[in-house]
Amino acid sequence: MPHRGGLQVSILLPASVIGVSEDLRIKTFRAGLVGRAAAIFMVDEIIIYLDDHDSESLRNQRVFSKLLHYMVIPQYLRRLVFKKQEELRFAGLLPPLKIPSHTVPASLKHVKPGSFRLAAVVRAERGRLVLEAGLEKTLTAPVPQPPLEARVGSVVLARVENPLGLSASIVSPGESPFYLGYRVSTPRKTLGELLKSLDAVKIGTSKYGEPVWRRIGELRRLFSGGRRIMVAFGSPSMGLREILAREGLRAEDVFNIIVNTVGEQGVETVRTEEAVYITLPLVTSLARGYW
Repeated sequence: MPHRGGLQVSILLPASVIGVSEDLRIKTFRAGLVGRAAAIFMVDEIIIYLDDHDSESLRNQRVFSKLLHYMVIPQYLRRLVFKKQEELRFAGLLPPLKIPSHTVPASLKHVKPGSFRLAAVVRAERGRLVLEAGLEKTLTAPVPQPPLEARVGSVVLARVENPLGLSASIVSPGESPFYLGYRVSTPRKTLGELLKSLDAVKIGTSKYGEPVWRRIGELRRLFSGGRRIMVAFGSPSMGLREILAREGLRAEDVFNIIVNTVGEQGVETVRTEEAVYITLPLVTSLARGYW
């Protein structure tokens, strides 16, 4: 669910970010940190790559994705979208995002014609779709024309046409005037497989990379091409170079640029979620032309 304007920014994170502990509470807490960072800096997509093609990596990818997806769905839709699931047992530990799509009015009397809100398609009725939009009553909307799709159970962006008449239309997320949150992708690919398959400006983060302030000009040049931007982070136990080396790849062969966004550090290692908070303000500000 991208926001309006600017280059699309994706972050690539290993499934093992939440795999440092078997305790689901710890997994939930770490996922919450990532989700908050992505929302603060208006990331368009979080891609969770596999550290390995084994059951543990697949399980961590599934849990990580579920927690991030839960966070980005508005509170008024969560009971409808998510049934009782073990992965969400400690969802109460997740911090609220409070992005614009989560803070829309809860009463019809405060909803203005033409306003936007996320809604869930609950059923089809007499050629129209019935939408749950977190209001006192459901809305109805005509079935959208292709390429837009809306099926029962899906979450869509609705534009309220007539609050009193309970009518709406389903529109493209690109029409939203505000940030709708991030998408979550879970390709069954390792980092190397993923990087080789994507067409984007690919930025690697590493303590062994060149200090980012020396590469500001190059980053601006890369971003000026208007291509999607992808920022990759290593795992809690291995950096990007080590992860790629296991696949027989050199980091320099798959990334457009590799930078150290931390600089001189006073700790032995910077945790992945900490690196996300350090890196995103720089990259997103450059990508969106703020400085």
